[in-house]
Amino acid sequence: MIARKDYQRAIEELRKADRVVLTTHVKPDGDAMGSIAALRRWLRTEGKRVETIVPTPVPTRYAFLDPDGTVQVAGRDADPPDLVCLVDTGTWQQLAGVEPLVKGAPRVLIIDHHRTQDVPAQTALVDADVPATAVLVHDLLVEAGAAIDAETATYLFAGLAMDTDWFRLPTSGAETLRLAARLVEAGAKPHLIYEQLYWNNDLTKMHLAGLAVAGLRPALGGQVMVMRLTKAMFRQTGTDADDTENLINECMKIRGVQVGILLTDGGTGDVRVSLRSRPGTDILRVAERFGGGGHRYAAGARVQGTLDTVETQILAAVGQALDRSEETEKT
Repeated sequence: MIARKDYQRAIEELRKADRVVLTTHVKPDGDAMGSIAALRRWLRTEGKRVETIVPTPVPTRYAFLDPDGTVQVAGRDADPPDLVCLVDTGTWQQLAGVEPLVKGAPRVLIIDHHRTQDVPAQTALVDADVPATAVLVHDLLVEAGAAIDAETATYLFAGLAMDTDWFRLPTSGAETLRLAARLVEAGAKPHLIYEQLYWNNDLTKMHLAGLAVAGLRPALGGQVMVMRLTKAMFRQTGTDADDTENLINECMKIRGVQVGILLTDGGTGDVRVSLRSRPGTDILRVAERFGGGGHRYAAGARVQGTLDTVETQILAAVGQALDRSEETEKT
C-alpha cells in the first residue's frame, strides 16, 4: 500500500512542474490511456502545459480516451520537459522509442502497478497489489482535491475495467467493485464504455483472430495452449501488432488449459511473447527469465530468435513453472 505522504510528494512534483510529458508502454492499453486521460485533464485544470507522447500508435478502440486528438507518437526531437510521468510501466523494455525523452528529463515520476521496475525515478507510486494503474491515479486525484466528474470517471472506469478484463480476474476484489460503483455514481456509463472497447473492432482484426484461433495448438499434455502470429498472417489480413490485443484470452477459454502463450513474429529477428495463466501458476517468473515483466498471471517479454526457437525456450520455462505449482499444491 502506498502511504499518503508518497501521494503528496507525487502531487507536489506535478504541481511544481510547468511542462509535463505523460508517456506509457509500447502498445498502449486501456489502463494506460484511461489513466493518462484522467491525469491530463486534471493537470490542465492546474494550468500545466501537458503533452502525451507514446512509443507506438494507440489502437482506435481507445480514441474516446483522447477526445481532443492530442496524443503524439514518438519520433521527433523534443525539448526536455520539467517532468516526465511514466504511467502503467517502469521498465526500459516497454519504452522503446521514448527512452531519450525519459533519460533527458530532469525529473521522472512513475505511477504503476507492475512489480518489475528498472527505470530510475525521483518519485514513484508503485503498488503491485492494486488491479490497475487507474486505481492509483484515482487515489492521487482524490488526495489532490480534484473533482471526479463524469468525464474523469469514464476514463478511470475504462482503465479499471480493461485491466481486470471487465472484473473477471482474481484481482477484482470487493474494493475494486466499490471503486467501480463510485465511478458509476460519478457519471461513468459502463454499457457505453463497453461498446467503445469491445464492439468497435475492424473486420480485419476479426479475420486475424480467426486465423489465430484456427492455428491453436495444445502443448505439455494439454495444460498449455500456444497461439502463433506470423508475418504472413498480418499481410493476409492487412493487420499489424496493434491488432493483437486480448487475442491471448482465446487460449484460456479451452477446458483444462492452465497457461496460454501467444507468440508474435516481431519482424526484426525477435518474437513478442504474451503469457496468461490461471491462479496457481506464476508466469511472471517465466517472463522475467527472458527480460520481461508484468503480473503473476499476465506477463510478457520480447525474445530474440525465430518462432520455433522461442517457442521451445518458453515451453521449457513454462513446464518448470507448472512443476513448481504442482509441488506447491502437494505441500
